[in-house]
Order: sequence, then C-alpha cells, then structure tokens
Amino acid sequence: MENVNSCFEVLSDPTRMQILSILSEGKKLRAKDILEHLKISQPTLSHHMQLLVSEKIVHANKVGRECFYNINEESIFTMIASLRSLVSVKDDKEKEKKKDKKKKKSKKEKNK
Repeated sequence: MENVNSCFEVLSDPTRMQILSILSEGKKLRAKDILEHLKISQPTLSHHMQLLVSEKIVHANKVGRECFYNINEESIFTMIASLRSLVSVKDDKEKEKKKDKKKKKSKKEKNK
C-alpha cells in the first residue's frame, strides 16, 4: 500500500496528470513530443518524467539517444484496485450493519 500511496502523491501534480493525459492516447512518445503539448521547459519535463518513471507509472524505453515514454497500465490498475478495496470495505461494513439490524428486529418480533 505504501507504493500506491507514493504513486498517488506523484499524480497529485496537475502537470504530471497532463502528461498522463497526453500519453493516454496509447502512443510511445518522446520528451520532445510531450513538450509540444505543455508550457514547461525541457528540464522541468525531465523532472516530472523522472518521478513518473521512478514510481513505475510510466515506462521509459531508450532507443539510441532518444527515450520513448508510455503509460504503465499495470501500475494504474493497481491504484484503481486499491481505491476499489476502500469502497468494498465500506460496503462490507454497511452490509454487516444491515444484517445486525435485521437480526435484532427479528428477535424483537419473536419475543412478542
């Protein structure tokens, strides 16, 4: 869960979310291609890409002098699953409360 938390921290930055949106088209893009869509400098992009790659949210594939980036879908699905588990825990607790209420109600009816 700690790794998932750090992934969410990295994604909390609007620029990094923009980068993911650009990469979401499914293409492998170079930094130069990504920069065309953003109003940031190349060193700033490098910083953002380094964070995304270090958390394994984005894959980096170096070919010669160029580096191509694409989204690591497995990492995104892991984050989604962690969020779903939070909701399912809540749902399970609510279901248990409803069962307890029904049991109490049926006991009262039997005692009448």
